[in-house]
This record gives sequence, C-alpha cells and structure tokens, in this order.
Amino acid sequence: MPLQGKRVPIDGKRGPGVEARDRSRRPTWDDPAPATASGLPSNRGGFTIVEAVVLISILGILGAVAAPRFLTVSEFDAIQAHREALSDLRFAQRVAARSGCSVRIDFDPDGYALTRRSGCRSGSFDAPLVDPVTQQAPFAVTLPAGANVTSTVDPLLFDPLGRATTAAGAVTDATIDLAGRRLRVVGETGLVHVP
Repeated sequence: MPLQGKRVPIDGKRGPGVEARDRSRRPTWDDPAPATASGLPSNRGGFTIVEAVVLISILGILGAVAAPRFLTVSEFDAIQAHREALSDLRFAQRVAARSGCSVRIDFDPDGYALTRRSGCRSGSFDAPLVDPVTQQAPFAVTLPAGANVTSTVDPLLFDPLGRATTAAGAVTDATIDLAGRRLRVVGETGLVHVP
C-alpha cells in the first residue's frame, strides 16, 4: 500500500487524533491559539495581574505629582493675559506707524482699551480700534479674575512714528505690570518686549 495522501502516526500507534506533524516549525502569533482544557482558545494577549497593578501604581504616583500643576488654572490664565497684552501693544504700535494716526492705550485695573484720534493727527481719542481677532470694535480687553494691570505711563500713546509717548507728547519709556509679569516699552523705537 502506498502512503500517499494518508496520515501517518508519529509513534506508530494508530488511532483518532494522532497525526504526523512537522516538528521543525515553531508556532507563530498567526497560528490559532491552542485549546485549553475547557475547549476554548487560550488568550495570548493582555496584561498579567502583576503588570496591571504596577501600571496602576505608576499612574497613581504620576497623577499625585502632576495634578497640582494643572489645578492652578489662574496661573495659566495670567500667563495667557500677559502674552495677549504683549501682542496687543505691538499691534497698537504697528497700527500707529503704518496709518500715521496716534493710538492710545488706556489702562484700568481690570484691563485696557485701544483707541485712536478721530481726525487721525488731531482731535480726541474717541475712534475705537477694531480688534484683529474678533473683527469688532471697540478694542477692549478685560483681564481674568485676580489679574490686574498698572503702567508707569497712563495713558500710553504711540505717535505716527511708532514712538511711545505721554499724553503731552513727550517720548518716554514705559513699564507695564500685568498679573505679576512685566512688559517694557522703549520710547524712541516703540519696541514692546518682555524684560
């Protein structure tokens, strides 16, 4: 009898379920999972209980250390308000230099407002500036709760040359304190920077 197409027992025994196998081939992840005693396939993926406990412990420690940094939202609001004020003052200086019309920044403890002269080079400062972000006038900023602003020059003006001046027109440097952070304005150039 030829052995073609028939299964040959490994150990010479004949019976159901005993088949010839290639023992040189190792199982791979693509092979189906072997059946357990209950007849269900075994689960090869996932974490052991020890790995899960260690992972949860590490996450708990990281959460305890990192949580206080994220709970002080007011500090992040103050940093954002400082950056926004820096950007707004630079915007006011650019508008004055480009348009040839003076721009005034009025400070109050809760915020600031930007206006320009009604007649460009003359008249009162009652023409509201348009906020470039919201595209609406007036350009007025209210600071977050707990933050306040003070300036050594109030109101601060940027003249048609982009220089920082007092209300009387004298070129001057200015220091602005906003939420515990400082901004400086260089009078002759109108440069607004963080010291």
